[in-house]
Amino acid sequence: MNKFLSLTLLLILVFGFSVNSYSNQYFPPTASQKHFTAILNGLPGVVTAVWDTPVSLWVKVSSKAVGSPPNQNKADALAEILADRGRTALFQPFCVHIYQKRDQVLGSKCVY
Repeated sequence: MNKFLSLTLLLILVFGFSVNSYSNQYFPPTASQKHFTAILNGLPGVVTAVWDTPVSLWVKVSSKAVGSPPNQNKADALAEILADRGRTALFQPFCVHIYQKRDQVLGSKCVY
């Protein structure tokens, strides 16, 4: 059982890294996306901001940004603010996803 669990975890890690590499290889961020991401990464409470696809921005936040326990209203407000700022900076449709754990989206906002 222990070998099965180890093998499963290894496959998950390898597959996870390969999906991320695939995304970055085939959908490299534009110069304006890189600049916008750099600005977001410098904000207090933002742990990291990463473009998953050309239209999907994932922003990992700390409790400084959304409270502890996470407040959905704060996460929604933050997603709204970042989407509004990105609309004027990027001039493209995209979605902002605010999260602390990748499988737990706290707030999202899309602009078109």
